[in-house]
Amino acid sequence: MLALPNSKVEIMFILEGSQFEQFHIDKNKSKFLPNDTNKSVMVFSSQTRPVEAEFKNLNVMTVVMNPIAAIAILGIPAWEIKDLHFEPNTLPHLNGIQDALNTLPTFQQRAKYLEKYLFQQLIKSRYLNQTQQKIRGMQMLLGEKNSILNETELNFDHLYYSKSHFNRVCRDWLGVTYREYQLHKKFRKAMYAINNKNQSLTQIAYDLKYYDQAHFTRTFKKFAGVSPSEYRSSNKGQIPEFIILK
Repeated sequence: MLALPNSKVEIMFILEGSQFEQFHIDKNKSKFLPNDTNKSVMVFSSQTRPVEAEFKNLNVMTVVMNPIAAIAILGIPAWEIKDLHFEPNTLPHLNGIQDALNTLPTFQQRAKYLEKYLFQQLIKSRYLNQTQQKIRGMQMLLGEKNSILNETELNFDHLYYSKSHFNRVCRDWLGVTYREYQLHKKFRKAMYAINNKNQSLTQIAYDLKYYDQAHFTRTFKKFAGVSPSEYRSSNKGQIPEFIILK
């Protein structure tokens, strides 16, 4: 299975019965297999690269969060886990949850348990106030009638940030620079357009203001690992992000 990048931070709690054959985001960075350890948790983020996984059985609980949660809950800048996944002993406070999840009989009970646990982690976080301030600031900017965040090119004088400082803030809290964030948003619009609309790839490239077809193909493949035409003809799952490889 290939899962296309969603710009999220995910915590995967691996439950009894799961058996992975491979799991990685970037082959050059990590080939950690959950089966190789008796630990129960894996944290990963896919801002710009697809996640590739093969498994015989899959029984997991996954918490999907915005990248801002990397600081708020995990206590690390979002860029530190960009396109990476790592073993649970890196974050010891995530260990020990597997037994409770395996013991609880229903999905609803497991979900409530995880929700309560993560809320407690958030309340204890030394970054809680910073996180709330960032969210309020973004809500104010997005709520403006002519928000500068909706402009093609940001006017940094209106933000009261230098370009370099703004990109540094974006990397800490989003995991990527603002330019990368823009490109990823455009990629996801293209992905949904290919999946949901009966349009030619040329028309989609034009509608999304790519320079030309070659630019569209190159940018799409950078994020998805496959070209737009390969994605269109692929065997997709119930949601557009999932491509069935076998």
